[in-house]
This record gives sequence, structure tokens and C-alpha cells, in this order.
Amino acid sequence: MIDSYIYIIDDLIFFCTGLLLLYLFVMAVASHCKHITYPKAQKAYRCAILVPEGSLLPDIYKEESYEFITYSDLHQTIHSLDPEHYDLVLFLSHTASALSPQFLDKIYNAYDAGIQAVQLHTVIENHKGFRNHFCAIREEIKNSLCRAGNTQFGLSSHLLGTNMAIDLKWLQKNMKSSRTNIERKLFRQNIYIDYLPDVIVYCQSTPVCPYRKRIRKTTSYLLPSIFEGNWNFCNRIVQQLTPSPLKLCIFVSVWASLITVYNWTLSFGWWIALFGLLITYSLAIPDYLVEDKKKKKHSIWRKKHLNSELKKTPV
Repeated sequence: MIDSYIYIIDDLIFFCTGLLLLYLFVMAVASHCKHITYPKAQKAYRCAILVPEGSLLPDIYKEESYEFITYSDLHQTIHSLDPEHYDLVLFLSHTASALSPQFLDKIYNAYDAGIQAVQLHTVIENHKGFRNHFCAIREEIKNSLCRAGNTQFGLSSHLLGTNMAIDLKWLQKNMKSSRTNIERKLFRQNIYIDYLPDVIVYCQSTPVCPYRKRIRKTTSYLLPSIFEGNWNFCNRIVQQLTPSPLKLCIFVSVWASLITVYNWTLSFGWWIALFGLLITYSLAIPDYLVEDKKKKKHSIWRKKHLNSELKKTPV
């Protein structure tokens, strides 16, 4: 009797894990497809670049035509901006230290094509040491699976909460307080969020999201989103409920070990699933984080757009 329950539980967990693995693998492969290139903007736009107090970017780019605005109260600063003067608001992290070439031009091209919100590519500049390297890998996996992969299927990118550009008029209308979850507002209104992998913000460390993402409240929108046909929001909720790569790999490896001890003939599928997870996450990691030059030279899955941008603005 106990054996029957164990077999049923094992089959159920394996089925769910297999579906999740297939989903992640498809997203990882899709992230390597070339992103759409927007035509040159037909008119001139203006963007207010908001940086926290103490940011070094205004001094670093003082000779550029960037309009930096430092703030202590984000909500107050946004509502003080003149929508007749600015079209876009760009949030940059307090850890941002450099920007890729033609930074604003590429954002303007997307905005001119009708994109109201874009997530920029965050690259962790300091990835020396195990902890920093792990954080950089984790961030790039999110970029591949939850941003680049999504947009290849016409689904919205996830917002990091910083290093993003949004239409000013929409933002002033929808941002009621400093705790407003901008991403949730965009998803609920089914506004497409694009991801620009070649518009890079170099950061010294992992940026901190300025607002808390309450998973319980977000999941409460799952059924209404299904009935409304808001697949962007459904996909966002599913990915938010997906365990992190480390947790998922630990779970699968522990379960595979337990099943091996219980009945080794049932464990083959689990070890294959673990191998599949490792392959999937390795596809989501760009070459610049692979320290072994031989692996970089013989890598099949190369993110050429990222490598070229990194050469233009070396870390």
C-alpha cells in the first residue's frame, strides 16, 4: 500500500518537473534567437534619467547629452516632471557604473515603434569571487529565461524594478505611491514590456528592486488573467512561482538520490531530468561568464549580440 502511494507521488512530481524542464528549455533556446531591431526613430524624444543621490553617473557622463536627475523621493520626483518636456523616464540602479554605446538612441527606436516600457540588460561588472560570480550567473539566467526568452514568443519581459524606461504620462497616471508595483500595473493592463539585450547597464553589484513583489497577491490574479486571456500575466505568475535554479537543482538531486536508495530502477528518469536542468541553465549563461577559454572557443550556443556589446564597452 505504501509502495503504491510512493509510486503515485513520484510519478506526479516527475510529470510536473518534466513539464517545467521542457518549458525552461524552450525559453533558454529561444533566448539565443536574434532580437528584433527597431528602425531609427522618426522624431526626437527626451528622456529624464533618474538616479539616486550619490550616483557617479552624472559626473562620468557630464560631457554627454544625458539629462540626469537625482532624487531622494522617487514618487515625488516623477510627478514633478513636465510631460510636455519629457516623453520617457529612465530608472537607473544606485549600483550603475557605465552605459553601453548609443544607449538612448536604441531606447528611442523602441519607443517610436510603440513600446511603452522596456527592460534594459543589467550586467554585473564585478563577478570575481564565488559569491559575485554566482550572483552574476543568477542574473543572466533570469535575463535569458524571463526576459529574452519571453519576448521571442511575443510575451512581455519581466521588470527588474530598475534599469528600465517607461512612458512618463502612463507612469504619472498609474504610480500612486512609492510602493506601487509598476510591473503588476503594466501586466494587468496587458501593456507589452520589451527587453533590449544590447542596451546594457553595467552595475557594480546586483540591483535591489525598489518595491517588494508579494507573490501571494500576484498569484491571486492567476484565475482572472486566465479568464481574461491575459497570457502575459499568466506567464509572469508561472515564472514567479518557479523555484530558483539552485533550489530546483537541489530538489531534483535530493529526490533522485532518495529514489535511487528506495528503488534504483525508478531513478533513471530523475537523473536524466537533473542532467537536462544543468544543460538548460548552461544554455542560459552567456559566454563572458565562462572563465574557461576553451569552453568559450568551442561553445555552440554563443550570445553574439552580448559579446559584441561587451567589446565596445569593456567591463
